[in-house]
Amino acid sequence: MKVTLKIKEENTVETRQHEIEELNLIQITRAIKVIKDVMKLAQEDQNLKALFEDIFDAEQEEGLNADNLDQNFIQKLIGAMDVLLAEIPEKAFELLAILSDVEYEVFMQQKPDDVFDIYDAVIQVNDIEKLIKRAKKSLALTKSQVKVINLFNRGNQTEQKQA
Repeated sequence: MKVTLKIKEENTVETRQHEIEELNLIQITRAIKVIKDVMKLAQEDQNLKALFEDIFDAEQEEGLNADNLDQNFIQKLIGAMDVLLAEIPEKAFELLAILSDVEYEVFMQQKPDDVFDIYDAVIQVNDIEKLIKRAKKSLALTKSQVKVINLFNRGNQTEQKQA
């Protein structure tokens, strides 16, 4: 799927078509690193950590809605605002630049409406849910194989001790 990028250099603006393609392993690896950075930010900032815990607890219990926004939640949100406004958007843009395979500096020059076009194209071209399910399936298979190997290794160790 093609998107239009506007690239500013000095006093000129060049319009270029960019093809959004399915993710490759390099993009996935780089994306995982950015997601890990976001998780690290969440773990390091106590207000943000508490905010995420409240959000996930509320979703699991009854779903997040306006009634769940109590004073404590709002205080945590305000406390985490500096990280949410300064760090998280930058990481989100970095992640989207990686997923779209657009150079970060070029990506940051785009208008918000064009960024949403890039986001939509990434979602349409890549079945993210399918990729996650596939990764979980492979991980489960790997775990089961490791368990079987460990059982055999324990059996071998027992036989060796008896001999």
